Amino acid sequence: MASILEKMLENCNNEGYEPTKNIEKIARAKTMMFGDEEWKRCPCDGTNEKRYCISELCKSDIERDGECHCHCYQKKA
Repeated sequence: MASILEKMLENCNNEGYEPTKNIEKIARAKTMMFGDEEWKRCPCDGTNEKRYCISELCKSDIERDGECHCHCYQKKA
């Protein structure tokens, strides 16, 4: 089974974004907070059901700010 970091990197690549230097730290936080069952949840906004890895909210953050809310995905240079 793929690790949470591997899943995050795959999602990032599939959507055409790049990981930031924070992606490993966020993956560790997701592992501790949510585990494999709910790995997509956002550790920075965990109660918001609309914010998760590569959600529409995440994509709009990246398009507007250059990075997602957790600073783990960014626009390609």
